[in-house]
Amino acid sequence: MRRLPSHGSFVCQNEDETTDMSSLTLEIPDDILDEARIPPSERVSVLKRELAVQLYAREILPKAAARRLSGMDRVAFDDLLGQRGIASPLAPADLDADLADLTAFRQTAGTAESGIP
Repeated sequence: MRRLPSHGSFVCQNEDETTDMSSLTLEIPDDILDEARIPPSERVSVLKRELAVQLYAREILPKAAARRLSGMDRVAFDDLLGQRGIASPLAPADLDADLADLTAFRQTAGTAESGIP
């Protein structure tokens, strides 16, 4: 993330110099940022997180891409979506896989607690 010089506005440009990925520069006037009451040190992370949540909620970005944009880990992003009341639909295969993982975890945890190798 590189901050560009600006005149009366907050500008950030996301660049990855190791790839040929394109980037987007978003300019937000200072008066808007002042009204948002976001501490200057948190502006980039808060705005990226809020954008990610809204793009996912509106089905513009898939969940994995929205999570990457937010900069959050999977569990934290899922928790944030839940706090906001944003459903995260699962396909039947996803649910079956999650249930199998949970069952395996419980069996492993039970074995570890009982001292049985």
